[in-house]
Amino acid sequence: MLLGNGIMINWSDVAPEHRTAYDAWHCHEHSVGRVAIPGFLRGRRYIAAKASRDFLTMYEAEDFSVLTGAAYVAKVNSPSALTRATTHVLKNAVRGLSHVRASFGDATGGCALTLRFDPVAGREPELERFLASDALPRIAKRPDIAGAHLIIADQAASAVTPVERQGRPTMIPNWIVLLEGFTLDAVNTAADAELGDAALTAHGCAPDIARDTYRLQFLVPKTTA
Repeated sequence: MLLGNGIMINWSDVAPEHRTAYDAWHCHEHSVGRVAIPGFLRGRRYIAAKASRDFLTMYEAEDFSVLTGAAYVAKVNSPSALTRATTHVLKNAVRGLSHVRASFGDATGGCALTLRFDPVAGREPELERFLASDALPRIAKRPDIAGAHLIIADQAASAVTPVERQGRPTMIPNWIVLLEGFTLDAVNTAADAELGDAALTAHGCAPDIARDTYRLQFLVPKTTA
C-alpha cells in the first residue's frame, strides 16, 4: 500500500562517471530533505534492471496538495549549493506530480515494474475500472507481490518548473501502473498475466506502453526525531 494520496515519481539517467557524486547528494541530502518536508512520508530509489532510464525515484505524500504546497515550493525554489552543483548530471527525466488513484498490497517490494501509458480519449472510466477494480486487486493477491498501484500525473502541476529544475528539460508521464514484488520474475510474471498490451488496449489504453523494471537501492522513512 502506498502511503498517502499523493506521489512524486521520477525516471532519469545519470552517467556512470557521475554516480558517486549523485549518490552522495541524492541519498544523504536530497532524499532526506524531501522526506523532512511536512506531509512527505517516504522516499525510495530504484536502479534499472531492464529499463529505458537508470533510476526510478518516488516520494509518497499524505495528499496531492503537499506536492504543490508552500513548504515544498519554498524548498525547490531555494536549492542548496550542493543541489545546484549536482543536479546537472540528471538527464532524460520523466517526472510527474501525481494522484494515487488505487493502491493495493501490504508491503514494500524489493523489485518494481512500471508501465507508462495514455488512455484513449473518452475511455478513461473504462480503463480505470479495469485497473482499479479488476487487474490490480487480483495482482496484489499473488503470493510474491507486495503492492499494485494506479497513479495519474497532474499535467498542470507537473509542468511548473521550480528553480531547482530550471535548465533540465523534463517529460511528463500520464497514467502509471506500479507493481512491487519480491523478485523481478514476480513483477514480470504478474504484468504478463494481467497487464499485457492486448489486455490494456482492449480496455481503453493507447498503444506505445513503456515498461521498465528496477531493483530497490534505498528507502528513506519519515522520522519524528
